[in-house]
Amino acid sequence: METQNSFTLSLPLLSILLGLALAVTHLLGIVASGFLIKEAKAFPRSRFWGTLLLGIAILWTLGITATTDLGEFNPIRNVLMLGVLGGGILLWKFVPDFLSSRSLGFLLLLAAHPVLETTFLQHGVAKIALSLLAYAWALAGLFLVGMPYLHRDLIAWVCARKWRWDVVCWAGAAYGILLLISGLLGF
Repeated sequence: METQNSFTLSLPLLSILLGLALAVTHLLGIVASGFLIKEAKAFPRSRFWGTLLLGIAILWTLGITATTDLGEFNPIRNVLMLGVLGGGILLWKFVPDFLSSRSLGFLLLLAAHPVLETTFLQHGVAKIALSLLAYAWALAGLFLVGMPYLHRDLIAWVCARKWRWDVVCWAGAAYGILLLISGLLGF
């Protein structure tokens, strides 16, 4: 369904922005590994991060619901928005276990759409790299929402050995640099 006020970034700009974000965050993971490993282990059960990320996901979903052409469901737009808000509050209240992992999953699912929308009918390395990233986000989001305990287990496995943490961080930084270069060079 089309949005009423569709706004998409250009492919090179999106590639540059996501490339910078990935490169900087993953390089930060290498520089401040001791602190971030400790924080990563606590993340899946963090009520603070769960509340913050769920709030962002709810606001994003409300924005989509408010601006998307719902076709035959347009007359009940307000009911749907109330359902999104009520569902989010009920989730926060009654499903506190792994709330941050689930909320991160919601955000990854939401973030995949605009990236795929930007890559639609494009060509080049940036399109392929961004599409792969978006599909990886969508797949990870499904697992995070449905089986968040796997997130905890994966974090524990990666954080158990410093070299695993470093490999993940270097891989993320390299992917970010690939996106950054492909965006800057326009290929």
